[in-house]
Amino acid sequence: MTAITRTISLDDNIIVDTFEASILICTPEKSLIKWRSTGEHNIPFIKIGRNVRYRTKDLREWIERHIKGGAA
Repeated sequence: MTAITRTISLDDNIIVDTFEASILICTPEKSLIKWRSTGEHNIPFIKIGRNVRYRTKDLREWIERHIKGGAA
């Protein structure tokens, strides 16, 4: 079996799974799962059957909403 690897970034306009989203926003996968169920951080996600996906665009916007302090 051959593993497919890809390099992803928040600049890509793609849909990623929970594992890839956790890497992109430097947050444990378990936290994303918890936040989905509780609505704690309100990160938009897509549910396709049993599969959960995130748009990198939504992850970027979530990060931007959580920037505190500092000069822009």
